[in-house]
Amino acid sequence: MRMEDVNARKAYIQNVRKSFDSPDRKYEFERDSKVTGETERGFSFFKVRLCIAAIIFGVYIFCDRTNTAVYHVSTKEISEKIAKDFDYSSVKEELQQVLHVIQEQAGPD
Repeated sequence: MRMEDVNARKAYIQNVRKSFDSPDRKYEFERDSKVTGETERGFSFFKVRLCIAAIIFGVYIFCDRTNTAVYHVSTKEISEKIAKDFDYSSVKEELQQVLHVIQEQAGPD
């Protein structure tokens, strides 16, 4: 590098450093930034979903303890459906059939 290039680079670096040293400059974390999105007004959809999940879980526990069936479905049937393994091979076959039908409808390229 030539000495002129070195001096120009040194001056550029010093200018960049000075821009950070200004006393009036406020960084992102120092600014009084307004919160936006879900938490702007103190309302969060996550809180609603969490409350609904807690209520559903509470109803499940209540029905399990009292042997109550909701819409003719017992808690035993619900737990069996949850524990049941899902057969992904049947989904793969159905997906291949659907894609085949779509390709036939699209016609040759």
